Amino acid sequence: MKNHKIILANFRCFSLQHTLDSGQFFRYEKTGDWYHCKERDKTFKIRQKGNNLEFEGADEKYVRKLFGLNCDYYKIIRELSKDKKLIPAIRKYRGLRIMQRDPWETLISFQCSIFSNIKKIKLNMNLLAKEFGEDFAGKLNDLQKIKNCATGFRAKYLYQANKMVDDKYFEKLRKMNYSQAKKELMKLPGVGEKVADCVCLFSLGKMEAFPVDVWMQRMMTKYYKKEKLKDIQKFAQQKWKHPGYAQQFLFHWGRHDYTR
Repeated sequence: MKNHKIILANFRCFSLQHTLDSGQFFRYEKTGDWYHCKERDKTFKIRQKGNNLEFEGADEKYVRKLFGLNCDYYKIIRELSKDKKLIPAIRKYRGLRIMQRDPWETLISFQCSIFSNIKKIKLNMNLLAKEFGEDFAGKLNDLQKIKNCATGFRAKYLYQANKMVDDKYFEKLRKMNYSQAKKELMKLPGVGEKVADCVCLFSLGKMEAFPVDVWMQRMMTKYYKKEKLKDIQKFAQQKWKHPGYAQQFLFHWGRHDYTR
């Protein structure tokens, strides 16, 4: 990490804060205005100054992909804004992007998310990195050590999945359509609909995915009168051209504003 790099492109519609704080990414800490991020073999820091990004320890290609900077964001926002119920969330959290993370670490993250919360997921991920090394994907081969990382009943899922997948597995999933990829993921231990959808959305580029957890059930019940999982998912596919982005705005909005 020798030189700072500044992306001079005018990212008027990008918010580093909203994106990192929206429950997609877990191994980061903020010091001053710098976010110190870790994923697999990458350790880098990044900050936003106005419409510019300054970062160190990663190249531009990686940063653009990770933070979802290659999509036609204006088009997505125009489409979502046709739904008047989404406008308050879009206005408040404008610049929120869907990240494209490493699928290995994404899987581990969301296996840890089962009956958990963001603070606990961060703890689990940091403890796993301390126990198994920073790039611990594929190395979770000791069940007791996994349990020592405060993973509880989830430990067995991490241990078993570790023996079943590798990078080639995820490359095969990338080539599948959304339904096929989700079906394959749900064959893994501890991977239900929500975890599979999170992996599809946040690491495999399947923007049709619509993860549903307790926050999303509350939001979909409150604003769209949909309560059951199947009804919610069917509605999402029919309602929005970009279901994944609609979900992320609703999720972030719900976590911060639902009780207010």
